[in-house]
Amino acid sequence: MDLNKIYAKEKIINSYFEEKYDYQNEKIFNKQVLELLCELSEFAYETKCFKFWKNESQSAPEVTIPEFADCLMITLCFCDLANIETIEIEEIKEKDIVKMFIEAYKIASTLTINLDKDKLLKILSYLMAISNLLGYSDEELETYCTEKMDKTLKRIKQ
Repeated sequence: MDLNKIYAKEKIINSYFEEKYDYQNEKIFNKQVLELLCELSEFAYETKCFKFWKNESQSAPEVTIPEFADCLMITLCFCDLANIETIEIEEIKEKDIVKMFIEAYKIASTLTINLDKDKLLKILSYLMAISNLLGYSDEELETYCTEKMDKTLKRIKQ
């Protein structure tokens, strides 16, 4: 998936949000961090990866990919706030999805202390690695992300 293409669209969405909201306001920023943590939780919940006590399969891609898209969009929003020019992710060697979610949470929970480029790119790297483990195709991801972004853009313009 071309993350920089998705990122360019997220920057446009952010420009509309920045006209309406003061992103420099600590309360708003903290709400955004909490939003990321909630979206990561919703994504993890739909994968059912943590449910060791029952053999429940993960939700269908039609449910999990939109949750992934939410995580991606808010993380890209932070990338824009941190003035990251180009998205470059690293390869994640970890193959345990639970450990990957936990690492993403750990990093995301520190964003209120320091909105750091390396942290944001690491979260994106974990998100992409999780999507690979779940077997999502680039086309599926790009389609869901683009659709979600188009809806958000339409809503914010109204």
